[in-house]
Amino acid sequence: MKNKRPIHITRPTLEPFSAYARLFRKSIKSGALTTDSHVREFEERTARYLGVKHCVAVSSCTAGLMLVLKGLDLKGEVILPSFTFAASGHPLIWNNLKPVFADIDPKTYTLDAKSVEKLITKKTSAILVTHIFGVPCDAKKLERVARKHKIKLIFDAAHAFGSSAGGIRVGNFGDAEVFSLSPIKVLTAAEGGLVATNNDALAQFVRLGRNYGDDGTNNTLFAGLSARMSEFHAAIGLRSLKKLPQNLKNRRAKAAYLAAALRSIEPELIFQKVPAGYRSTYYIFSVRIDPKKLGYTRDELHDFLAARGIRSRRYFYPPLHMQPTYKAFAPKKGLLTATDTVSHTVLALPLYSHITKEDLDRVTGAFRKFSALKKHERIQK
Repeated sequence: MKNKRPIHITRPTLEPFSAYARLFRKSIKSGALTTDSHVREFEERTARYLGVKHCVAVSSCTAGLMLVLKGLDLKGEVILPSFTFAASGHPLIWNNLKPVFADIDPKTYTLDAKSVEKLITKKTSAILVTHIFGVPCDAKKLERVARKHKIKLIFDAAHAFGSSAGGIRVGNFGDAEVFSLSPIKVLTAAEGGLVATNNDALAQFVRLGRNYGDDGTNNTLFAGLSARMSEFHAAIGLRSLKKLPQNLKNRRAKAAYLAAALRSIEPELIFQKVPAGYRSTYYIFSVRIDPKKLGYTRDELHDFLAARGIRSRRYFYPPLHMQPTYKAFAPKKGLLTATDTVSHTVLALPLYSHITKEDLDRVTGAFRKFSALKKHERIQK
């Protein structure tokens, strides 16, 4: 079979070069290429959008998490989901903290507060939570758990700039929330991250920490990182922030279109639940395949789509507790039942803000053929 033009699982939504040229020219003319006027403006505008006191721009979400964990002076154990990207767990290892994996809610895929509370011990210093695929976790419930046990609460909000829970924008919860601005995020700076917090001391620590811990006198106060954001990245971020409302609107409309089409073909498909009063960025659009109900697997669908030039992704698979990096921290079998089920059955499908209806129809058309083929195979048996 001759493949058609590939449909990528995601693509950055960018403007023509002319939209960035004035900002780039200003940086080149000034000679100030990092942490200058564009970065300051980007920090101010994102803080205003979120409604928080501080947004600190850094070179990546991972670096932001590393600095937040260091700035909170954590020790011992930190509870986190295994169903997340490795960048959630790696900063713990770098800070000599022990990851303890809790289970997720099988409907929202976000960290389950009951599972978290069962794992809290005297060694627990914090909970690190991920807003999965753009769907916010139950932040209020987790805040109550953290307050009850007098531990810190940090959010990996990599997927969620523009999400909200109960009318409150993600960025306002816990001790800090850290966003990713990598190429395929809804808000992008090509690369980079943002630390959002209302904690003055923590914000100051991250500002110093992104520049080696230097207070501006070449006198380092602690061992920081080289984690500054360049002016060019901030310029892209400023343009992306301006377009964010429309890009989110487009993405949500296309997610609804795709979900409705897929449901009409296969009513037994499982979709990630967005709780009432919550809004997702739909950074990742996914379906779950229950082999017992549907008679086929997630991997069969993945391979069928790939043969037709349609990119999909087994995401997040393997979960952290199954990866070599975290082998020493893997819990006993049976403790992460929802994590294991979701990670083995979920498939991310193509979606981005500027994806065309034609491409969405190619995705659903391919799925229709796959579903019909599998039904025919079952009848033949």
